[in-house]
Amino acid sequence: MAPERQHVLTVKERAVMRAVYLAADKKSGVCLMSPIQLFDKLSLDLDFDEEELDVTLDSLELDDYFDVTRSDKKGELVYCINMHRKGLAYARVEKAFRSNLKFKILLAVAGGICSGAAAWGVKLLIQQLSGL
Repeated sequence: MAPERQHVLTVKERAVMRAVYLAADKKSGVCLMSPIQLFDKLSLDLDFDEEELDVTLDSLELDDYFDVTRSDKKGELVYCINMHRKGLAYARVEKAFRSNLKFKILLAVAGGICSGAAAWGVKLLIQQLSGL
């Protein structure tokens, strides 16, 4: 059985997922959020409109992070979010991904240093042999 490939989230999906995770993690994986509450938790650098927020929530729902039910509370749209296992494991997966990325970068730097040192050693060896 081949291991399942991890779905890579876009920047906007990751930001929405982080906001939803922080709200739902405190309440056993369930939360109620209005679009305004979600926008407050998102970075101002991200250019979001309400339609894009709905599309992003639908994408995360399709990827099985959580279920979203849209409801009306006193005339205001409210998202009822129920996290799935994949959604509850989001923080752990992100931490592991970052750790793995740091390790790969460190390994690449160490490989570069070793190959540079080996090239320098070969250069010295050739100079020693040609100088005889």
